[in-house]
Amino acid sequence: MKIGFIGLGKMGKYMAGHILEAGYDLTVHDLRKRAAANLIEKGAKWADTPESMAKTCRVVISCVPNPGDVENIVYNDVGLLRGWKKGDIYIDMSTNSPTLIRRISEDAAKLGTSVLDAPVSGGDTGAQAGTLTIMVGGDSKILKDVLQIFKAMGNKVIHVGDVGCGDIAKLVNNMISLSCNVITAEGFVLGVKAGIDSKKLHEIVSVSTGNNFTVDCYSTGVLQGNFNPGFRLALAAKDMGLALSLSREYGLPLPVASAAEQKLMEAKAAGMGDKNVDANILLLEKLAGVKVRASGSK
Repeated sequence: MKIGFIGLGKMGKYMAGHILEAGYDLTVHDLRKRAAANLIEKGAKWADTPESMAKTCRVVISCVPNPGDVENIVYNDVGLLRGWKKGDIYIDMSTNSPTLIRRISEDAAKLGTSVLDAPVSGGDTGAQAGTLTIMVGGDSKILKDVLQIFKAMGNKVIHVGDVGCGDIAKLVNNMISLSCNVITAEGFVLGVKAGIDSKKLHEIVSVSTGNNFTVDCYSTGVLQGNFNPGFRLALAAKDMGLALSLSREYGLPLPVASAAEQKLMEAKAAGMGDKNVDANILLLEKLAGVKVRASGSK
């Protein structure tokens, strides 16, 4: 089976690599051809445009940062829509807008092409290790056809429902996680400001009811003064915006998530977009005049 992969960024390069290692005939595309150099050396082919990829590959996968990127890949003058044919399958593994992927699915169906949305959880580490959790929306029969491709990239594949439901699941997950991230920052700054050693506070919260994924990450991140990106703050703000946009479509007020989004947007506006999402704590530390660091760290 010929497979195309578009988007060779921090995660996509590893995901595409696992597909190639699994023995598939792989064609790749990225805005920067140099991003594909390593994969081409290992046997992948290069496509100059999404259109040319769609003409030669039955399955095309995209993994790009924003819904606008997905829309461009599909609808521009050399986009996938111009190359799709009956029996093709398009899989978008970006964290995308459910509304957009449903529109793409409707347009693809007119050409006989099936669409799955399959965002992932596990970050750069999971992409590199091939242990991603993949949330799939779309026809279960189509999922069965490409299941082994997914298994090359992840160790858990969950069929969520119709097209768009994979993205909905991912946005809900990220909304919860990122809201926890913001309140965790507030709690740790309050604790340190009021006199608790940050390492002791972490020890307590990590085994108590306040524990969450952010707390787990603090031991190697915030407490060490390490804000190098795993999950970039700018992408976190984008995901919160997508979740809130979805809530507006359904007329559902989400005041806590809205407040959390504002904190992420403040941090992004302050120039922290390329840092790890945990960097949203830095603004509050500055206001409080304290740093949530373990002794001896920077």
